[in-house]
Amino acid sequence: MSAQLPTIAGIVIYHPDEANLLRLVGALAPDVREIVIYANSAVSSQDEESLRAAAGGTLLTVMRPDGNLGLGAAYNDLLDHATGQDASFLLLLDQDSLPPPSAIPQLAARHARLAEAGEKPAIVGPRPTDWADKPLRSPPQQRGSGDAVQATRVQFVISSGSLVNCEAARAVGPFRADFFIDAIDVEWCMRANHRGYSIWIADDVPMAHELGRGLIRLPFGLSSTDQPPRRLYTFLRNQLAMLRMGHVPLAHKARTLLLLPLRIVVYLGQNRFSREVRNALWRGLFDGARARLGPPEVALGRSAHRRNNRATAFKRPP
Repeated sequence: MSAQLPTIAGIVIYHPDEANLLRLVGALAPDVREIVIYANSAVSSQDEESLRAAAGGTLLTVMRPDGNLGLGAAYNDLLDHATGQDASFLLLLDQDSLPPPSAIPQLAARHARLAEAGEKPAIVGPRPTDWADKPLRSPPQQRGSGDAVQATRVQFVISSGSLVNCEAARAVGPFRADFFIDAIDVEWCMRANHRGYSIWIADDVPMAHELGRGLIRLPFGLSSTDQPPRRLYTFLRNQLAMLRMGHVPLAHKARTLLLLPLRIVVYLGQNRFSREVRNALWRGLFDGARARLGPPEVALGRSAHRRNNRATAFKRPP
């Protein structure tokens, strides 16, 4: 049955939990034509056999890039693959999500009903929750006419769990590979809105998803995602880089400028002002202001190299 459906699921992995990944593959298999594992970390032949067994009769393909190329490059390669297979939709997933049964046909049906209502949906995503089924913070809403189809038009969605219209995606353009990770979905969705497409959340399709290492609760009902230093760097850098982009709404830019100082203070306090976090935030500010993008290891490694050189220069001989 799955071979007749026009959807391909792409799962981007990086050192995943094996049991969770097998469970995800098994859950997706009945509702898609093909499952593609984009392996940003090594997948052994034994692991591949286990994944194929979990997929049952559904085709499973493993794409092995040359190293960890990040999420943007992965999404672009998956989209090229789906387009080459004449798929109507690409379901984007990472290893920390689990859509409920029948989520994929529900999201595809929502695409169709929105199009019938005169909308141009580029993405329809599920309503993200934590593993206790508690809703995660919703993105800003947009004006739309989705009440009749139980959908809310939003400024952006979390990429994982989102069903992308392949034809619309070609018109919107590629995902930002130079962002590497963080805000790739936000920037792409804002670009889609700017080019006349729309982004939606299916109100009645929940999906469990894990954000970073959890949430840091702040006063006034605010929260921030707890992330390791490498992710703090890309988050800060990419948000600052988006301030230069004409398709990013002014309200989002204003919110970024207002909240970033608070987030920096929170991250410093959460990590007890560790050198690694201080360096990541400083590099994020510096590179974001200059729109100097790419893999985080390049910038963070460059800083570590300079520190080592300084330490060597001031070391006194015995």
